[in-house]
Amino acid sequence: MKEIIQSEKIMAVIRSDSVDRCLEIARSCYRGGIKILEITFTVPDAAKAISIISRELPEAYVGAGTVLTDEQFDLAVRSGARYVVSPHLSEELAIHSRTTEALYLPGIMTPTEYVKATGLGLSMVKVFPGDVLTPAFVKSLRGPFPEARCVVSGGVSLENINLWFKAGAAAVGIGSDLTKGTPAQIEERARQYSQKIKDLRS
Repeated sequence: MKEIIQSEKIMAVIRSDSVDRCLEIARSCYRGGIKILEITFTVPDAAKAISIISRELPEAYVGAGTVLTDEQFDLAVRSGARYVVSPHLSEELAIHSRTTEALYLPGIMTPTEYVKATGLGLSMVKVFPGDVLTPAFVKSLRGPFPEARCVVSGGVSLENINLWFKAGAAAVGIGSDLTKGTPAQIEERARQYSQKIKDLRS
């Protein structure tokens, strides 16, 4: 899954107030070319949404976000999540993730947390909140830790996405800048983000 994230480079981070709205957003993002779909556990009945999307879009890579407990982790995996994200670095979740095939991405915002994450056997981390840390943090972190594979979440937009990749981000998670609006607006926004990635590769 790490290689897929590095290849696709964009994860849609989906928060909503209902399963139906969550499905609407996920379908629109997928139609727009974004294959990695992170359903956060702030969505009511998030596990149901993960299960439906996993079945409906078999070529998508569905994950769970804002996971705080082992119970949520297991529920997400049983529902079809291929990766699990937390907003913090959790030793408990890191150890628990070893019992599953799902990739665990912990949230980090300091070099100390990065070192702790790698010490727990985690080779990819979520840099969060990105709008607080800025691209300079990723660039600085990869000075002493050039192997760091950072997925930045929070504050990523069409206007600054290139700065994150220039700083060395492996991938980005995009929330409200992508997922607000009508289905047609979200799909168009997803196409614009997908085009950014194509341009970076060319």
